[in-house]
Amino acid sequence: MGSVPKDAAAYDITFPEHDFAMQWNLNEDEGRYLEKEHSVEQVGCIHTVQGLELDYVGVIIGPDLIVREGRVITQPQERAKTDRSLHGYKKARKQYPEEADARAEAIIKNTYRTLMSRGLKGCLIYCTDAETQEYFRQQIALAFAEEEPEPATESAPANRPATEDPTTQPEEGVRFLSAAEVGDDDNAVPFIDLPVAAGDFAESFAEIQNPQQAETWIGLPDMYRAKPGLFATRVEGESMNRRIPSGSLCLFEANPGGSRNGRAMLVYRRDIQDPDHGGGLTVKVYHSEKVPNPDHEWEHRRIVLACDTMAPGYEDIALDEAQAGELQVLGEFKGTLER
Repeated sequence: MGSVPKDAAAYDITFPEHDFAMQWNLNEDEGRYLEKEHSVEQVGCIHTVQGLELDYVGVIIGPDLIVREGRVITQPQERAKTDRSLHGYKKARKQYPEEADARAEAIIKNTYRTLMSRGLKGCLIYCTDAETQEYFRQQIALAFAEEEPEPATESAPANRPATEDPTTQPEEGVRFLSAAEVGDDDNAVPFIDLPVAAGDFAESFAEIQNPQQAETWIGLPDMYRAKPGLFATRVEGESMNRRIPSGSLCLFEANPGGSRNGRAMLVYRRDIQDPDHGGGLTVKVYHSEKVPNPDHEWEHRRIVLACDTMAPGYEDIALDEAQAGELQVLGEFKGTLER
């Protein structure tokens, strides 16, 4: 497939048999190539795409993941040498082979799961292995051949009633646990029962600041790995329905660092007035305009909390410099937990 040279003009992802050649310019774009206009002409990795969404995404599945006789097999030894996500794998495997292999398998599968879920409208897949390519082709054909689900009726509403206990409807692959049940081997995160985008937020603020105080936890599906700072909650409303269907159980990372532009964030300000519920707590796509400040590195001139919806009648929330200073960013949306 090629290497990753320092020459930004080189075509280092190549498939000569398909007359395909593209550039890998992460050094030039400082790891933010997807935010550049020329990103459609370049290739990147999970470290620059996670947390971002595109209309369409193309994913190259390399030899680190293959399918044999319908069984998905991961091959850590085929991972690119420049990928640091498996750093220490060989050393760990000498001491704890089963644990090292299980961890490597989870990382590889989560990598492709993350990449393939970035496209809001569609995902194009190319596998370097022919049998793997045919497997995906068959699975996609089967998925399109399945019957459409019957529409919800008045007796079985599609959305969860606002008064329903959010822990009584577990999704496939998700387990609700009490804090006393959580053990060291559980892949679990705190569940914060917040009326996201609605209701009184003040009483639950302490739990968001310290999710470890939560009484209820959620055992995550295999595609996610628990780590400090992750928490789950439900998101209600249609203002983000291209990414988050109303009522979805969602995973967030508290106190996210780095640039927030273009990312879906959970934020709070007392007088935001979310378009769905009018509350001060909301999930929106974060955009900021910054200017230099002689006393600090920069300051916000304006923040826009943008909707991402197919429903009509929604407007973005714009905050001026004074309002932006009072905005609290609580977490970054990492994905939904439903299948």
